[in-house]
Amino acid sequence: MKKCALLIFFITILMTPVITDATELIDTPTAEIIDYYSTQLNFRFYSNGGVVSRIGFGVFKRLNIGFSFDTDKVIGIQPPEIRMPALNVKFRLYDGSQQIPAIAVGYDGQGYNYDNSSSTYYNKEKGIFCVFSMETMAKGLEFHMGFNTNFIKENNNKDIPKSHAFIGLNYTIEDNENKLLSILTEYDNLLETAKENRFNAGLRIYPAPNLNIDIGVKDISSPKNSSSERILRINYQGKF
Repeated sequence: MKKCALLIFFITILMTPVITDATELIDTPTAEIIDYYSTQLNFRFYSNGGVVSRIGFGVFKRLNIGFSFDTDKVIGIQPPEIRMPALNVKFRLYDGSQQIPAIAVGYDGQGYNYDNSSSTYYNKEKGIFCVFSMETMAKGLEFHMGFNTNFIKENNNKDIPKSHAFIGLNYTIEDNENKLLSILTEYDNLLETAKENRFNAGLRIYPAPNLNIDIGVKDISSPKNSSSERILRINYQGKF
């Protein structure tokens, strides 16, 4: 009975139509949040058969809280490797105006591409962040800029705070106020040495009001000459 009730709950969430917002681009957050009494569930598929699963809730009018789970080698013949779950929180301070961007602050504890040799993520978590978002120049064109601080183990494994910046753009094509396609670009990990900067880009497709699918490429023309990584992300939103 409990399993049936849980299944009905998730089916209700997935079938309830909502308008999806760009709460994040590829690796960087935006100032958008999901609505009060809404939930967001997404699955990010990456190299070596890995999946990052996220679930978030609009617990208050301006506050989102959620968790993410990274499982490596989900697809393939090797045993899956499950990482510790990470906390994600975002609070929207200001909704913005024609002259002033929307502002959000939060914490994202999820990194990407786990390195077993160092027991840490190759792409560090955002940590504490502040982001500004604003529609600019043309309808559907949004600009995002933010700053974040995370911790890196240095000097005898002591946690050293590191500050970074990121910028991003997304342009959404609509038909009768129905979203069809978004173009996503971002320049991440700024304020580091040039070789640590990352340029990512992708497309977001909207097959249904409560569903979007991201096809992205990370580390395009990487200064470190590392291979670009293709990712796929499936995102649902619904009311509860």
